[in-house]
Amino acid sequence: MTEPTPPTSSASRARSAAAALTVAALAATGIAFPVAATAAVSTDAPVVINEVYGGGGNSGAAFNRDFVELYNPGSATVDLAGWSVQYAPSSGSGWQATPLSGSIAAGGSLLVGQAFGTNTSLPGYTADIDGSIAMSGSNGTVALVDSATLLPTADVASQDSVVDLVGYGSASIFAGAGAAPGTTNATSVSRDADHTHTADNAADFTAGAPTPVGSTSDEPGDPSPTPTPTLPADPVAISEIQGTADASPLVGQTVTTTGIVTAHYPSGGLNGYVLQTPGTGGDIDLATHDASDAIFVYSSATVGDVALGETVEVTGQVSEYYGLTQLSVPAGGATIVADAEPVAPVELQWPAGDAERESLESMLLAPQGTYTVSNTYGTNQYGEVGLAFGDEPLRQPTDVAAPGSTEAAAVVADNAARGVVLDDGASTNFTSSANSSLTPPYVSLTEPVVVGGTATFDEPVVLSFGFDLWRFMPTAPVADDGTGEDGVTFSNPRTSAPEAVGGDVSVASFNVLNYFTTLGEDIAGCEAYEDRDGDGNNVRTGCDVRGAWDAADLERQQDKIVAAINALDASVVGLMEIENSARLGETADEATATLVDALNDAAGSDIWAYVPSSDDLPEASEQDVITNAIIYRPAEVVTEGASLALGDQSVSDQAFGNAREPIGQVFAPTDGGEEFLFVVNHFKSKGSAGPWPGDADAGDGQGSSNESRVRQATALAEWVEEARGDTESVILAGDFNSYGQEDPMQVLYGAGYVDAETALDIDTSSYSFSGLSGSLDHILMNEHALARATGGDIWNINSGESVALEYSRYNNHGTLFYADDVYRSSDHDPVLVGLTAEAATDVTEVDVLTINDFHGRLEGDSYGVAGAAVIAGAVDAFEAENPNTLLVSAGDNIGASTFTSFIQDDLPSIDALVAAGLDLGAVGNHEFDKGFEFLTDVATPRYGAGDAAEGARYSLGANVYARGTEDPVLEEYDIEDIDGVRIAFIGTVTPDTAVMVSPDGIADIEFGDQLEAANRVAAEITAGDLADVIVLLTHDGAATDSCEALTSEDTDYAELVAGASDDIDAIASGHTHQEYACMLPTPGGGERPVIQALEYGKALGLLEISVDTETKELVSIDGSVVPLTDGETPLYPADPEVAEIVADAVEVAEVEGSVEVGSITGDILRGGTPPGDDRGVESAMGNTLADMYLWATSNEDYTGTSADIGMINPGGLRADLLYGEDGTVTYRDIANVQPFANTIVTVEVTGAQLEQILEEQWQPEGASRPKLHMGISEGFSYEYDPDAAPGSHIVSMTLAGAPVGEDDTVVIATNSFLAAGGDNFTTFTEGADITDTGQVDLAASVAYFATFTPVDPAPLGRAVVADETTPTPSPSPSDGSDADEEWVEWNIGSGTVEQGGTLTVELSGLTPGQTVSATLYSDPIVVDAIPAANAQGEITFIVGIPADFDTGAHTLVLESEGYESVEIPVTVVAAGSLAATGAEVPWGLALIAAFLVVIGGTIAVTRRRTTTA
Repeated sequence: MTEPTPPTSSASRARSAAAALTVAALAATGIAFPVAATAAVSTDAPVVINEVYGGGGNSGAAFNRDFVELYNPGSATVDLAGWSVQYAPSSGSGWQATPLSGSIAAGGSLLVGQAFGTNTSLPGYTADIDGSIAMSGSNGTVALVDSATLLPTADVASQDSVVDLVGYGSASIFAGAGAAPGTTNATSVSRDADHTHTADNAADFTAGAPTPVGSTSDEPGDPSPTPTPTLPADPVAISEIQGTADASPLVGQTVTTTGIVTAHYPSGGLNGYVLQTPGTGGDIDLATHDASDAIFVYSSATVGDVALGETVEVTGQVSEYYGLTQLSVPAGGATIVADAEPVAPVELQWPAGDAERESLESMLLAPQGTYTVSNTYGTNQYGEVGLAFGDEPLRQPTDVAAPGSTEAAAVVADNAARGVVLDDGASTNFTSSANSSLTPPYVSLTEPVVVGGTATFDEPVVLSFGFDLWRFMPTAPVADDGTGEDGVTFSNPRTSAPEAVGGDVSVASFNVLNYFTTLGEDIAGCEAYEDRDGDGNNVRTGCDVRGAWDAADLERQQDKIVAAINALDASVVGLMEIENSARLGETADEATATLVDALNDAAGSDIWAYVPSSDDLPEASEQDVITNAIIYRPAEVVTEGASLALGDQSVSDQAFGNAREPIGQVFAPTDGGEEFLFVVNHFKSKGSAGPWPGDADAGDGQGSSNESRVRQATALAEWVEEARGDTESVILAGDFNSYGQEDPMQVLYGAGYVDAETALDIDTSSYSFSGLSGSLDHILMNEHALARATGGDIWNINSGESVALEYSRYNNHGTLFYADDVYRSSDHDPVLVGLTAEAATDVTEVDVLTINDFHGRLEGDSYGVAGAAVIAGAVDAFEAENPNTLLVSAGDNIGASTFTSFIQDDLPSIDALVAAGLDLGAVGNHEFDKGFEFLTDVATPRYGAGDAAEGARYSLGANVYARGTEDPVLEEYDIEDIDGVRIAFIGTVTPDTAVMVSPDGIADIEFGDQLEAANRVAAEITAGDLADVIVLLTHDGAATDSCEALTSEDTDYAELVAGASDDIDAIASGHTHQEYACMLPTPGGGERPVIQALEYGKALGLLEISVDTETKELVSIDGSVVPLTDGETPLYPADPEVAEIVADAVEVAEVEGSVEVGSITGDILRGGTPPGDDRGVESAMGNTLADMYLWATSNEDYTGTSADIGMINPGGLRADLLYGEDGTVTYRDIANVQPFANTIVTVEVTGAQLEQILEEQWQPEGASRPKLHMGISEGFSYEYDPDAAPGSHIVSMTLAGAPVGEDDTVVIATNSFLAAGGDNFTTFTEGADITDTGQVDLAASVAYFATFTPVDPAPLGRAVVADETTPTPSPSPSDGSDADEEWVEWNIGSGTVEQGGTLTVELSGLTPGQTVSATLYSDPIVVDAIPAANAQGEITFIVGIPADFDTGAHTLVLESEGYESVEIPVTVVAAGSLAATGAEVPWGLALIAAFLVVIGGTIAVTRRRTTTA
């Protein structure tokens, strides 16, 4: 819904602040109700507001524009510079300001002219100050302020800046005891002839004919010609009108502009249309698009003259209407002109920032991404739907975080960032009697709009702003008929029943929305809300009765409630808001009995009963007219003892003096089992303040009566503790009128109760208010009840549905929306929890955290690696929650490490993991990288602080044997006793370790079958009754994260998982760097968790183990994976002790990194200029490291399958190797090039797959870079067409000079990142025999340099552009006929460079792959490492000029094989000669001059080609 837009508005808006305040207010408190505010202005004000007129230009008006008249009652002139006249509507929100200037003489007047109305032919007046505020002709507030700062919406009385203030009519802000009288279009309010000022608007002002007096007026009301604004000389672009700030820079000016009509509102009250600049929209970049190309035109006079799609020229006044920039166009101000280039909708996701939204204001959009319905309440009244960008509705801050906390503020900010309203393109109030025959858009029974559903836009919308909220406006008013045909498709999240909650019995909470069997029509004094035919449908006021008006209304209400409760299918249901029949003088429980009868009638048998009211309740006169009740199914539960109630706290000075008394009943399962106490509650509401200090709304989001609810929670907890007697399980249910993190709930949490929504991972909320979802309804359980809980659900059938579906809105609209189903049976959603019949077993809970493939990642990074200190912080957090926590490893703690750890033999990684709390672990293949002796003599003792025996449990390996024997050479298992629970951990490692490490290092050992070893050791442990739980730590894993694929893989690991005996209760894996948490079958028909936790400490695995404390039997074991970071942001604090270990290691690595490992003969650079800038071109660095990959997997020491091709992605290259003074390369140099410590992996692919991998260099649409050019090894090359269609770039491939066919097979050596499908190279994952070679790229590079030093930069040209029309350059014909053919164009800017500066040389017109050399004379400077020409035939390089280079004229000589050299003049000047100073040409002119020089440089090209004999 959008209000009609008046023709003018404020000069500024400060939108972001206003919007943020509004959203924050909504988020924190729901609805803000206007309260009259008195402004304490002084009777000594130096200037007063003398007269206010807001009806100008309207029907029956005296003048053509509004005005505010000021008067100086003093004896001295008053300077008004910096002052302003401000106006707010009667609500007191949305102040607008007109700046003042000049002065007002003693005894003089000053007239501030405000907005013109539509009838500009009425008499005018001469204004001293021209403003453009559209003031109300009946009610509003005008303030005289001694600054230009807009007044706040609240607490205006305390503002020292207010000089005088006048509220008139129904204004909520005024001075003194009351507001001035209301006005009409023909009247103003003014002081008497003596300008009496008592600072009381009601006493000082009277209504009468307007008499504007200004500084030049002869007589009051002297008419003058209507001011004619000066028109700009030329039409103004819409983007110039909009400007780049919140408000238009042209407010108040009359402008002419042209646009295409993209939205048209001739009906519905908006009276206008939207124009957008022709040819705009479509694909835009919000980073550079800073001004909107569209504007709203308010013009009831011309809206009927234009149509959608027409190109229109308009002339009108620019204004800001409550934050929306608009043009007010009078009759005759719009002209249809020739059609222009069409407008395209902008396709983008919802921009989070106001500045970006501002740049799209009024533009045509095709919204992308997910929009979730968040608010349907206003749909019934205004035809608008609140949306939230993302996959969940906006949240109540105090349901998520503590009131007033930074976390709650973050929720408020998130709500503001994600919220947007879907409007209907009209201002119609569908609940008014005048519009009762209409149907509100978007409400439908066939396509229901429900909170939690999603909205998909079938047609473009316009982004608008109104009522302090951003809005999606349809391009025309939506005329709906309830069918859902409205340009938007809403998904339907409804379910016909709640989710299964398990258990033997279940309990529920259900608010029945004032279910009264005593009818309003039967009670004297009752007044009804009426439908559109004048028939009452529910009680409005005048009596104690609530709910249905007559029998037909009760039937409709009851049918819905009965359908919902029967479908809820709970054993026990607590009811709130049901008639307290005794309080109305009727038979106690009459309403409850009536509802139970209706439930049984609908069910076809007597399956329901009710608990009679307790004798503990106070006298009926002390009770509320609504009460709580309990109904139950005798076939499932039976009552134990009498019903209970907290009945001694109900008088006015006691806790429940303003709320319903809690009632309770002890139940037991009918078929036997442990009893439980069920208590139903309904605390004081948030809408009004109770009697206690602290009941006033504190503004922290908890609403009114928070203290009352805290007292009620305290009294409830104390009473239940006494009332439960010997009953151990206690359940509190009901409407606590408190969101999940608010103070009353904290009282109950502190008393030992937990909320089922949190404890049982229920992912929805029970209530929706002001578009924010949260839970007021809760089921709380004490420890014993929680142990019996089997599941829970909040059945979203009510709060998210449109109120139009409610029985109380029957026949309110032109379409009948009532249906006798469960939806909108109430305004609160029912909560359901399942329970076991028997009391829960007393269990000991142990959390086992697992880590795998840490690989010495001591430091965190921006790719999700948490770092050792954060891992330690996570362990600390888990131990704080459960002291029974272990941290264990599934291998590869060390090896394949990043430089900091690698250069120190991984010893800092061992120290950091032990300090982080590592208790034990299995070996991985990389534990053997440095040989078995290093593992046993260095690494293992290090774990044990020098004691090898103590460290042995960190190197478990049940399948590692002395060669030729079955004698284990490592500890096979370790048993940890945790709070009386014995957990055995068996370690095994992949047998492939034998081909992943140097044979010399493992000459005396061998690796056996994991399955045999695991089952053998598990049987030994079980036979000896050595443990209560057995966990297998295996350094082996699945190739993917799919649980289904894991069971179907034909691998040793799949056999291990499927064949491990039932003695093994869980399996924690590693090696494959995957993330999965699966429940998989065991050979004996059971199931167990099988987990792996990614890699590098990005996540931890979690095994949650529950063991019967008495019998030590395993009760349950569940597996999951816990992330440690959210992208770059750690989710746990760093542990200081471990952080210090890491810092020390980094310091040592800086020193060790300076050690020389080899040398190079020239710079080895990445692609682009500067190097690394362009990942889409061939680079010497990429090819060099691809050569290294190939060598590492094919040299004589490598024992695996030899590779044929090396490949590396450009994103894996993070630095260049520069020759410097002598070509030295250090450890750190190599580590900087490849900082990720990926392992080298071999993959067998077919020729067709190889071609597809090369095609994947051209990235999919939406990727951050269009192309990623792979480095490839020597001996392999391919031709490609850069302009071909996707999937068709590769023309041919050759390996060792022979073509590669589709069916050929080759082995590629690449890094583990690419092998896993990284950078969208997904075809790697489809290859065969994917094998981790055990070599880390850093170590392999070091070995490569040690072997081949000095290393030459690998040549370019392995990837060749296929071009049949342009031959490769070759010597020209002997006759010299092509002697003048060009071969290069150059650009060196002005050609002047300072000593010590740099000269950028740009070459073009080359053949892709062509190489060029360059030398600067006179003192020769040879330019090294010039890249080959890219696919566009371009090269850019930089020439460094020494500081002592001779000044004067020099020559840059370019050479290329087969061509004549090119000589380019260069001038070197003294250092500082080109520096900009205050005397230089202005910067903008200098840029233009430089541009002209560059043009000259581009033309001056050499075009000579060598002629050879």
